[in-house]
Amino acid sequence: MPLTTALAFPPFSNPYPPGILRTLAHTNASVAAALEITDQKLAELGQPPVTRRLTAGTSGPAPSPETEYVHNLVAATLVPYSVYTALDLKVQPSILLGHGAGFNVGSVITDLMSMAETIDVLITGYLEAKRISLRGGMLALAVNQQAARTMCRQISEDGLHVGMINTPNQTVVCGRFDDLDLLKNHAERKGISCRRLAAILPIHTPLFKPAALQAILRQEERTVQPTLPPLYFTTECRPIIETDTVRNASLAIWTKPANLIESITDLQENFGINHFIEVNTTPTLAPMIIQNAHPGTRVDGPPPGITDAADVLPFLNGAY
Repeated sequence: MPLTTALAFPPFSNPYPPGILRTLAHTNASVAAALEITDQKLAELGQPPVTRRLTAGTSGPAPSPETEYVHNLVAATLVPYSVYTALDLKVQPSILLGHGAGFNVGSVITDLMSMAETIDVLITGYLEAKRISLRGGMLALAVNQQAARTMCRQISEDGLHVGMINTPNQTVVCGRFDDLDLLKNHAERKGISCRRLAAILPIHTPLFKPAALQAILRQEERTVQPTLPPLYFTTECRPIIETDTVRNASLAIWTKPANLIESITDLQENFGINHFIEVNTTPTLAPMIIQNAHPGTRVDGPPPGITDAADVLPFLNGAY
């Protein structure tokens, strides 16, 4: 069976190595323009530029925790976007997108939002999430995601949601402090190991909903529908655009959605994905994909020696 591939990029919280866009920024005009626009928008929002970190490595004093998080946040959009724009495949790649950064990349590529609008939504969402975080936090449960969802429903109607999965057997739950206390007591009564986490951004949802709402409005205002590459959105972003042409894709770019295990099943059963590649210096998603994918699925960890996004391109182009 021909390989239908999904590239798995790391989530917001995982930093890319310094200089990850070093080569692409000098050889691809679209990447250089995206970086320039991003730095301008960050300056307008009172945030330091990200270009030096992504193109020249780090130097000088370590950034503050907030600066580091903001840079990780925008890099989670810029790096997949840059890889997409620099690919030179024999066939037009499709994009398979999930939560957060994946939605943002798709929005920029399809002109639902400009890069400046995307960065504005990200930072605005971050500031709102930071405000909310004063009333909430995270709790790591030693159970899989399905069990965590069941426990959340048992103690709260709407105050909790599963934030992310760190390992196949541990789920991090986001919520208000009072609800987390109830969940912690509930877990301890059931003999389930759990621990509270300190997190700069314990509530994820504000990062996604503003982007989804803005893009929906943009789509509704259009009088002429654009020609779009095949797109697939998960969760709350799904109503915006959906097409089944991704079934015929030779390549998909995927950023980790919150519902990783359900997405793996969806990708395989409904869209024929049978090959996953993780684009990250530390394999964090590949072990979970291996554990939850169908038997016989090809799962590749990061190609060795990735210090620049350009290192990924020969690997990908050579596969097709």
